[in-house]
Amino acid sequence: MKLKRTLFLVSLLVLFVICFFKMNEHYDELARYPYELNEEERSLVLKHMDTEEIDFLVSQKIEPSQFLPYIDIEGFQVENTLWYDKAYHARKEDKSYIVSFINKYRSNLQYTTLDSLLKTYSYNVLTRYFDEGDGYQSESILVPDPSMKLEVLKNKETFYTYEPDNLVNVSGVPVKNKNIKIKKEVLQPLQKMAKDAKEINNKTFGDMEVTAGYISYENQVSLYEEAVKKYKDEALSYTDYPGRNEAQLGYTIELLPKENSKNKNKEETKKEEQEQAIWLKDNAYKYGFVIRYPKQKEDVTHKAYQPYILRYVGEECAKYMHDKGIVMEELSEKDIEEFS
Repeated sequence: MKLKRTLFLVSLLVLFVICFFKMNEHYDELARYPYELNEEERSLVLKHMDTEEIDFLVSQKIEPSQFLPYIDIEGFQVENTLWYDKAYHARKEDKSYIVSFINKYRSNLQYTTLDSLLKTYSYNVLTRYFDEGDGYQSESILVPDPSMKLEVLKNKETFYTYEPDNLVNVSGVPVKNKNIKIKKEVLQPLQKMAKDAKEINNKTFGDMEVTAGYISYENQVSLYEEAVKKYKDEALSYTDYPGRNEAQLGYTIELLPKENSKNKNKEETKKEEQEQAIWLKDNAYKYGFVIRYPKQKEDVTHKAYQPYILRYVGEECAKYMHDKGIVMEELSEKDIEEFS
C-alpha cells in the first residue's frame, strides 16, 4: 500500500513537472507589453532582453519607437532608453554615439533638462566640460538654458562656452569699435536711449560711447586674467570667472564717457561724468535698462559700484525694479515668471 502511494505521488510530481515545462514553452514574456510588435520586433526584443528588462519596458510603458532604434547597439541599457531617445530628438547624432554618451555621462545630467541642455551645447562641448570642468570652479553647474532675459547666475553656475542667437553689431550709436555685438532686441532701445541722452550736455549720446557688449567665453579668459593683475584679490568685485560673466548672454552693455579732450580740466571731466551717471540712473529704465551694479547694493550683487554697466531686462521689468529700488538678485521667482 505504501509503495503504491509513493508511486502515485511520484507520478503526480513527474506529471506536474512535464506540464510546467510544456506550459513554460508556450509562455509569452511579452504578453503583458501594452504595445503591438510585429514578429521581427518580437524576435529582436527576446534576443536582446531578459525577463527583468522586459518587465522594465512594461512597468515604464516604454513605446517601441523609444527603444527599438537602440536595442541592437553595443552597450544598450534598457534603463537608459528614454534618455537615448530624448537626447537623439534634442540634438541629432549617430545613435551609437548617443548610447555611449548617455551611458558615460548620465550621472552628470538631469532628465528634465536634458533637451534644453543639448539644444544649447553640442555633445563635444559637453564631453569636454564633463571631463575637464570649466577650469575655474570645482563642481560647477552648467546652466541648461541661458537664453532667458532675466537669467541670474547662482552659486557655482556657469554658461561655459554658450553663444546666444540673434547677435547683431551695435549700430546707430557711438561705439569704441565696430565689432561690438548685442542681442537684436536690445539694439532699438539702445538707439532710442542714445538719442534722448543728448539732453545731458547737448552732445550725441551725452558724449558717451558703447565700449562693450556681448563677450565670448574665450575673450573672458583674457579679461579675467587682466582683472586679476589689476585688482588682485578684489578681481571678482569687478569681473567674473569665464563662463559666469553676464555679458556672455548678449543683454549687457558697458558705456563710458568718451576720452577726454586735452583742453578739459579734471573738474570739468569729473562733473560731466557724474552728470552722465546720474542721467543713466534716473532714465535708463525708461528704455528697458537697469544699472546692473548700483551704489549701496554691493552686498547683494557682490560687485563694486559700476554706474556704466547696464543690463537690458525690458521696459516693464526695468520700471518695476527702478520703482522698488531692487537689483536682479532681488527679483522673486514670481517676478521672473511675470516679466520673462
